[in-house]
Amino acid sequence: MTAPFAAALDTDAHYVSPAHLRTPFRSFLVSYDKGIYWLRMPAGTGKTEFVRGIVARRPGKDGTPEGIDSAISSGTRTIAVGLAPGAGRAGLVTALAAACEAEFGVPSPDAGAAASDPAAFAQWLAALKAVAFSKEARRLLVCIDALEAGEDGPDGSVVDLLPGFAQLPSDVVMLLTSRPAEDWPAERFAAAEAKFAPGAGVGVHELGLSDPAYVDALHKYYQDSLRPLVRARANALLLSLLETRATYERGGRDPRLTKDPVLRDALKDDWKKLTNKFPRYSGQQLPVDPLTPILDQFDQLWVDMLANSEGRARYIFLMVRRLADGSLKVEDVAGLPRGKELDAQLAEAS
Repeated sequence: MTAPFAAALDTDAHYVSPAHLRTPFRSFLVSYDKGIYWLRMPAGTGKTEFVRGIVARRPGKDGTPEGIDSAISSGTRTIAVGLAPGAGRAGLVTALAAACEAEFGVPSPDAGAAASDPAAFAQWLAALKAVAFSKEARRLLVCIDALEAGEDGPDGSVVDLLPGFAQLPSDVVMLLTSRPAEDWPAERFAAAEAKFAPGAGVGVHELGLSDPAYVDALHKYYQDSLRPLVRARANALLLSLLETRATYERGGRDPRLTKDPVLRDALKDDWKKLTNKFPRYSGQQLPVDPLTPILDQFDQLWVDMLANSEGRARYIFLMVRRLADGSLKVEDVAGLPRGKELDAQLAEAS
């Protein structure tokens, strides 16, 4: 089975644009008018969210639909499908036809023999492109998510059906996403790797769970999302110092605040507001030393989240949201389970 990505309005306020995926893909689109771009990442790392961000919409400020991610490329229109386990050629064609109708509001061109071989499929892609061009597009982007799910059938696999670069119509780009080789049947992956080998107009981008660009993106999301929680705990501590007239070391520096000037400046502003309520402390610098245990706690929180999520973005996002809304406590993260048990516990927390 296959399914088109929802083209209806999406009100997901939690969507985070993945710059580590978007930026290299945009560079590819700038370099080639037509092409094939194959993104390979492990399960739960954000491939489907990336595609959804390209194609889905939500109400803009004026009420009209807008993409939930910034435009991938000027003049490009997108249709997208996700392959479910057992997906075959006919299912792919049917889902793409439905995606075309949802995106452009007109009947899809007759698929005819599109599921029979790459040449027929490429000819049908050219017809889909014509529909996009009739809607003032200058290029058609076709996204196929979870390519590894395409099953072998009597007439071959989904991979066998897809055209190579030479057969691809002009002004058509295919974005393919999949899990890495170990999650494929070996022969099918070898066929895909041979057909979509990197070269002019064909890009392959593979990221693993420990890839620095991927981990840095997760950490930035963690840091940006939980900064208000750090501030809340820091403010409670600083207020207690002022209320109890406790002895503390004034001023000071911490490299973690130097690396996060947004948090540092926010804490300075918070401290100034607090000292306005306690004039005897007015003019004193933000006391950094008392905040060390809080900064240590959130450093350890990141380590625990990375371990319990096994580095998978889906779990990181869920834990961050639960922490932000208070349904998960910072002190409880280290004891969370992994895998299906983590799924169940985070679902209960919601």
